[in-house]
Amino acid sequence: MSTAEPKPPSYSEIIASLLRPLQGPIALDNLVEQILQLHPSQARNPRQTVLQHIREAQGEYLVRPDPKTILPLHLAFQGVRFRLQLDREIVSTGLLEIENNLRSYLPRNFPLQRLSFVDKLGHPIPFEIKGVTRQEETFLGTSNYTQQHIKIGQWFRAQKMYAKDHLLVTILDWENGVFQLEREPASARQQTLLRQRNQELGNILWNLLETASDEVIYTHIAVPTAYTLMPDKNGYPADHWQAVIKEDGRMESDGFDIRYSDGRLSMLEVMIRRESGKRISAPPEKFSREQGQKIYRLKAELADNPKIWRKIEIQGKQTLADLDEALRRAFNHDAFDHLGGFWKLIPRGTEKSRRYREVDLGDVYPLRQGGEAAKTGIAAVSLGIGEKIKYVYDFGDWIEHILTVESIEEPQQGITYPREVERNQPQYEFCVECQKKGKETIAEWICLSCSNTEGKEVLLCNHCVRGHEDDHYVDEIIY
Repeated sequence: MSTAEPKPPSYSEIIASLLRPLQGPIALDNLVEQILQLHPSQARNPRQTVLQHIREAQGEYLVRPDPKTILPLHLAFQGVRFRLQLDREIVSTGLLEIENNLRSYLPRNFPLQRLSFVDKLGHPIPFEIKGVTRQEETFLGTSNYTQQHIKIGQWFRAQKMYAKDHLLVTILDWENGVFQLEREPASARQQTLLRQRNQELGNILWNLLETASDEVIYTHIAVPTAYTLMPDKNGYPADHWQAVIKEDGRMESDGFDIRYSDGRLSMLEVMIRRESGKRISAPPEKFSREQGQKIYRLKAELADNPKIWRKIEIQGKQTLADLDEALRRAFNHDAFDHLGGFWKLIPRGTEKSRRYREVDLGDVYPLRQGGEAAKTGIAAVSLGIGEKIKYVYDFGDWIEHILTVESIEEPQQGITYPREVERNQPQYEFCVECQKKGKETIAEWICLSCSNTEGKEVLLCNHCVRGHEDDHYVDEIIY
């Protein structure tokens, strides 16, 4: 009877085994070399394979405080201190909810029965796990949900805990879920230092978001990374990271990720907000009469072909509906059909790797000049010279334009705004049917059906498009 060969360890298991005994950081290159020694790869680029597995291990076994350094996750959390703000219900019932207060400071999928708590002298704190069922109203109706709590009312009473006191928490053993709890009386709170610590943590989380490849960072990676970068992480504790984000205002979190508070919404979020009657876009800012008089010169380029552009001047008191109309006229879009939409583009990342996040300004219905953006004044968008907004005509075809502010000037006497002041020199294409007859006639249309079939652009003039196939989809050419 043959004995099956033991299954070789996976990359994940190897990474965990190499990091577990470490008492400090390790260089990325050093870790890659050790992994390859234990798991030789036949891949074309073994190093890239290992780097991918290291990226996947972030937030589970390790964090990367900088691109060249790896820190085991148990060391990232070791000694971390944070505070929990209490209220009358928590103090009177002795019930502290686990999911929002403690879960992000524990290993993923940590079994709650293994939790333990000690006081500042190391004495065990008695507690029990208790489920509390509550009702929640959503746009889908009423639903029940159960949250797990730790019940430590006996210790609260012994500590003479009050609603204005804070509960200070120190992670003594992250892997085994050991927390130290300490009462901070309201009278002992160092408010100035607390604000400073909250600001430090908030700025670190903000910088992680700004330098992320996407407009979101996942909490299981971001939180331990932030504490790793936090000066004196085991010093005077900041608030819980979720309370810091809420106070900061630039970000928001659902517990699973952190994103910009004014960033774009998912389709589900749009549905929920529409159902609840909330605005989908941010409310417009107020502006002064003087700001409303200013003239904004905008260079509007087709996103997929920047050689096609128009320059439009519009007054600050005029609206995004007025700008939508001017853009449709300038680019020969249909003036009476299809939605238009605007987004403000906010720079993020470094100058070397400049990216933009999109802040939804709302949409415009051309027929009724309705939509969230219709009455938003240009000056309310708070644009400076060099700043950008995105405009999309027709959400089906999604024709995208990038608008850049070139100047902000005083109005000229006798001029009606908005107006087009300049456009690109057109590079005309010619009708393929007319060319077959030896004529050069400017093409006004592209037949998308024929272009897809023939693998090349099929361009037609106004005369030839009338004799073209009736069921073919044609689109007007923009010059």
